[in-house]
Amino acid sequence: MIILSLSEIQLTNLPTPWGTEKGICYLGKTFLPIDVHTTQQAAIAACRQDLDAGLMSIVVDEGDRTSLWWYFSEDMGMKGMKPNPR
Repeated sequence: MIILSLSEIQLTNLPTPWGTEKGICYLGKTFLPIDVHTTQQAAIAACRQDLDAGLMSIVVDEGDRTSLWWYFSEDMGMKGMKPNPR
C-alpha cells in the first residue's frame, strides 16, 4: 500500500477512452481518482479491500481529506472499464 502527500505527486490531465480525466502519474504508472474519505483510516481500509481484490490503488493525503486512486492502464480502458465512485 502506498500513502502519498500532495507534495509527492503531480496532477495531470490524461486522455482516456472517456475523454480527458484528472490523474496522477507515479513511478511510471497512471492513477485515476475513485473515492474521497474524511479520514486516512477509512481510505486505508478501502485501499486494503482493493489490494485483497487484486486491484492496485494508492492513497493520497490531501490535508483536509484523503483520496483513493486506482491504477489505470490502456488495457483497462480498451475493455471499457471506467472507475465508478463507491
